[in-house]
Amino acid sequence: MEQLQRAIVALAQPADVQLGLFPDGVCKGDELALDFEEALPSLWDKDVSAEQQAAISALDVLILAMSGEKNVDFWTDQALLRSHPKWEEIRGSAKACAIAFGWNLQPPPPFGAVFIVPGGSGS
Repeated sequence: MEQLQRAIVALAQPADVQLGLFPDGVCKGDELALDFEEALPSLWDKDVSAEQQAAISALDVLILAMSGEKNVDFWTDQALLRSHPKWEEIRGSAKACAIAFGWNLQPPPPFGAVFIVPGGSGS
């Protein structure tokens, strides 16, 4: 559940904070969504309220609606920086999730994973 909390709180942050969570050279918007989707299975064996489940489902629907080739530009750093209207919806939905679970919205530290970036070294 800790991974899900971190992913949701990261999605709830303003663009400038989200951009700072990952090293340059990675698709930061895509990483935010992937972290959330990868953490979802941790919820399956937990006892969650109907409100919490509805909040998670609403966030998941927003993210999945922006997947696919036709939305490739949505996942770029520029879309995050310009605060694309759908990113604002995702941030709002992520905040609603965090509130439903009673989680603090303080920005998480940068992700500690190793990323292999084209033309660079892992960070």
